[in-house]
Amino acid sequence: MLVSLSSILKAARKGRYAVGAFNCLSLEQARGAVAAAVQLRSPLILQVAEVQFPCAPMELIAPVFLRLAVDAPVPVCVHLDHGQSVETCLRAMELGFNSVMFDGAALPFEENVRKTKEVVRAARVCGVDVEAELGRVGDAGTDDEGRQNADIFTDPAQAEAFISATGADALAIAIGNLHGKYIATPKLNIDRLREIAGRIATPLVLHGGSGTSIEDFKACVHNGICKINVATALQIAAAEAVYGGEKTDYIGMKNTIEEATRKAVSWHMDLFESVGKA
Repeated sequence: MLVSLSSILKAARKGRYAVGAFNCLSLEQARGAVAAAVQLRSPLILQVAEVQFPCAPMELIAPVFLRLAVDAPVPVCVHLDHGQSVETCLRAMELGFNSVMFDGAALPFEENVRKTKEVVRAARVCGVDVEAELGRVGDAGTDDEGRQNADIFTDPAQAEAFISATGADALAIAIGNLHGKYIATPKLNIDRLREIAGRIATPLVLHGGSGTSIEDFKACVHNGICKINVATALQIAAAEAVYGGEKTDYIGMKNTIEEATRKAVSWHMDLFESVGKA
């Protein structure tokens, strides 16, 4: 059943677990993610990022996500990940996404606030939830700064001011996490997470979930993170299953990708403690 991001995340915050948000780039990956959610009775967030549109165009993937969500016997939200402009967020709303992320983290604070408010205003009319980002989540393999420089971490006082000004429904934060496949396992700043969670009641989001240690995942789940994005781990699981398997026919490859995705999503749902929470 298609449900709002807010309802999923508010339940997660109250129950002290996190819900996995999985970037699915094909029918097979989306079907695998839903199969895992149904099997484990877990809520699920299906999402695609703007940078992934070349291989998963939003206009084509939206009907797939929405049909799977409506037909699923568990709560599913359909979310735009890392919308890079107000226009992309508006287009996602028109296509039926019931949650969008406007990523203004690279903008000056005042401009991030202004554009996020613009997205929120439009979203309220459409009954859509909005995730925003404050602080800079870098890229693994090319951004050592993100692991070491606390200056790019989300500032707790700014987070409080940002939510007060924008009314965003969820906030992605930077605490040493990075996007992509990590060269080395990062050490997240859990103290910073606790401070932010203590200042705002808004559900918090962890990006760069692939490659984080189990210890840090658990610390995030138990200290205010309600949504955890997983993209790279799904792509690695699918690629390894295809290239390392014995199946070479096209239908066999599709089935292999779906099953590999189901297993990867199941593993993360268990880690995030959302099993049985549907």
